[in-house]
Amino acid sequence: MKLIELKEVDKVFHHNSVLQDVNLVIEESDILGVIGQSGSGKTTLLNIIAGFIEPSEGEILFYTPVHQEGIDLNKQLPYLKGRFGFTPQHNSLYLKLTVEENLWHFGSLHGIDKKTLQTNIQNLLNFTHLIDHRQKLTEDLSGGMQKRLDISCSLIHKPQVLVLDEPTADLDPILQGEILHMLREINQQGVTIIIASHHLDSIEHLCNKVAIIHNGKVHSHGLLDEVRRPYLRDHFTITLRPGQRKEELISKIRLFSIKKIVDKGNALVIYPENIHETTKQMLNLIKEESLYLHDMDLRQPSLHEVFENIVLGK
Repeated sequence: MKLIELKEVDKVFHHNSVLQDVNLVIEESDILGVIGQSGSGKTTLLNIIAGFIEPSEGEILFYTPVHQEGIDLNKQLPYLKGRFGFTPQHNSLYLKLTVEENLWHFGSLHGIDKKTLQTNIQNLLNFTHLIDHRQKLTEDLSGGMQKRLDISCSLIHKPQVLVLDEPTADLDPILQGEILHMLREINQQGVTIIIASHHLDSIEHLCNKVAIIHNGKVHSHGLLDEVRRPYLRDHFTITLRPGQRKEELISKIRLFSIKKIVDKGNALVIYPENIHETTKQMLNLIKEESLYLHDMDLRQPSLHEVFENIVLGK
């Protein structure tokens, strides 16, 4: 079900256009990754979605079963703000407060009654494995624990949407993995997640959808496979073992629907008419002729490769 929709959103700061004509749909239970170069407008987009800043033009609609035509976020912000949790890139914690005191503080800002807040805090401490650290000062926590606490503070009021700006920045790979695992579990509990990050591998493994921001516009967005599709390889490479009868193999491959074959010595680069059909034919040929191929490269382009193609115009 459609949850959030941005329609022709522009944002201008001091006559400087940061975002232009942004059209984007976020559905319930999505994990949407927002990627782009530094200064591309990622953080501005997150702040607009979370209701922290208003767009210069356009509208942001929030859909519910009761409001199937959508509610204008900026016109109904007091009604909708409780639906969102936001974790900024730099922790918004109070270092001189304990873990538990931080959660009490941020919960009180949402007007949660004491009994409900106490239950929410207990559940979050258990969920984020901070229960044994509840009385520690926040300044004494490791970077990974501080990030878990910061995310917990964003979840204290049980939001429907969690927005995160660079949640794994400055964390080592192990801590990054822990945070990503936690976000996946949060999503499995029904929370829609919108995350901006420079760690494209993390986005690729965590998110089901991606939006690529380039020159202030949403260049591409949708399911990961949809975003990759225009950049799928139109060829594949096979590496032969030394002494293999290359000419005989080439003559058999030419029987397929092939545009061209490029001979690179110990490797053949094959440009098929239909890469999926030719791959099947190649696999059958290998089996029937008992061929030995050292390697066969059929990788899909990674998100990093797609991003480079867009940004660098490759």
